[in-house]
Amino acid sequence: MGKISFRKKIWKNIFGLLPARQKFRFLWILAILILSAGLSQLTPLAIGFLTDRVLADRDVSFPSVLPVLAVILLVNVVNEVIKVARRLIVEDTATQAEKTARQKAADSLLTAPLSYFRGNMTGNIHGRLNRSLEGTVKLIKLLFMDFAPAVTTGIAAIVTIFLRLPVPVACLVVLVIPVGSFLVFRQISTQKGIRVELMETRADMDGTIVELLGGIETIRTLDSAQTEGARILARSEQLRRKEMRHHRAMAFYDCLKFINEAVFSVLVIGISVLLASRGVISVGTVLTAYLCFTQLTGPLRELHRILDEFSECVVLANDYFRLLELPKDFSYLLPSHPAEETALATNDIQIRALHFSYPEKPEQPILDGIDLEIPAGAFVGIAGPSGCGKSTLIKIIDRLEQAQGEVFLGGRPLAEFSRAALAENVALVPQTPFLIADSICNNICYGMKREVSLAEVKDAAQKANIAADIEKLPGAYDFPIAEGGANLSGGQRQRIALARIFLRKPRILILDEATSALDNTSEKLIQLEIEKLKEECGTTVISIAHRLTTLKNCDEILVMDKGRIVQRGKFNELETTPGIFRDMALGILK
Repeated sequence: MGKISFRKKIWKNIFGLLPARQKFRFLWILAILILSAGLSQLTPLAIGFLTDRVLADRDVSFPSVLPVLAVILLVNVVNEVIKVARRLIVEDTATQAEKTARQKAADSLLTAPLSYFRGNMTGNIHGRLNRSLEGTVKLIKLLFMDFAPAVTTGIAAIVTIFLRLPVPVACLVVLVIPVGSFLVFRQISTQKGIRVELMETRADMDGTIVELLGGIETIRTLDSAQTEGARILARSEQLRRKEMRHHRAMAFYDCLKFINEAVFSVLVIGISVLLASRGVISVGTVLTAYLCFTQLTGPLRELHRILDEFSECVVLANDYFRLLELPKDFSYLLPSHPAEETALATNDIQIRALHFSYPEKPEQPILDGIDLEIPAGAFVGIAGPSGCGKSTLIKIIDRLEQAQGEVFLGGRPLAEFSRAALAENVALVPQTPFLIADSICNNICYGMKREVSLAEVKDAAQKANIAADIEKLPGAYDFPIAEGGANLSGGQRQRIALARIFLRKPRILILDEATSALDNTSEKLIQLEIEKLKEECGTTVISIAHRLTTLKNCDEILVMDKGRIVQRGKFNELETTPGIFRDMALGILK
């Protein structure tokens, strides 16, 4: 009952992927299957009739049998057209399901908690998504392109056999089904789970390959290509041996199924000929019985493949629907008391008793009792050694991580802001910018909810000191950026990301080492533009920097260590005061 309920749930979920119009097509497919199964029996019956007529009247002329031949041809052509129609309907349904399934999976992953991505390799997620999608769609095709046609044709053949042969003989003929089925289910039981096991092993290897490709420069620098190649080779050999054990078992059972089919074929022919010689049945009936028998053994030969793939696809479909059940990140949950206005009335920031630890390591505090007030329109810098909690603090302000304590933006609790409201008011520029494989123009406009003119894009690029570089590229603003910006320098990537903020003009701007790859001249020019943005729009700016000169013009600098604010003041004050900031300025502390 458990397995039946489980598979029923899978089919219910798959059915839910389809719009109403597609759901009604299942009735058409069922009708076509029944019609096709019926038509498939007309050929054996017609051949039997034709054989009996020729034997009964040895002087029969060829023109007289033409109508029967025409019927056979017409039936086969019509049946093939029906099969094509069925295939097109199934393919249309499957592609519709795949489109909806892919979109739902993307929505689920894009709104999943960040902890999910910390706990799973990107390559594994990608491979898992593709395989589970493929399995979900393949279930539909297996059912209506392989399994259902085999069953309906087999049933029609059994009915014809019982109508044309004596019942005891017909029972003997169809005995091939339980014997063949026993072999098939024995084959499945001995190879249970092997396909899924092989699939998971390949998924792990996919994850490893993606991981290695992400570190190709390091691998080349350390000359570890041969070492990694040997590691992949060893794992590939383990996979190959496992596959060969599976193939040997499959070959053995395929041989048994062939012997079963051959034995019953000989029995059918022998008994039919014996009955025909005694006048119990006609010679035409012998042919009809044998042709119907082949319609049984053909699907039976493929039954293991169908059931095995079916079982694998059910596992994959279940994995897919588990992906859809990923919880939404807390920042996407609707606030219990949503703010009526999305725009900030004022852009000051207040933080009280802020504590944070990663859910995976709750015993290791990252932020420990942060209290902070940043006035509206202030330019605040954050400095401190690596791992002191700087980046975590700004992620919490942009609601990327969930912490204990209170955070207020413009006097309103952070929990009242939806993801859309935060995107409208807060811009965070990370050290490693996110670029899509698209034109430079579309990358600068990325995330904008309104139409943006080319003039606005050019103005933003000018302020980010990237306009001159863009104009030199083929196609200028239409120049295609490679995946991750691989065909641009680190500084160019950062400046494109900075151009976005000049286009958005956010109320709160957070820079996390956003100018670390820039030369001093570019950094100073962009810094001046950020200060202009601050003055013109009243933007509150928070800037994290290891290059301390970036923070010279800050209204205040916060110095963090071990999750606490240990110093605060202006650049000149901190530079001459004993402590972490001065040590960093002197190069003593990194």
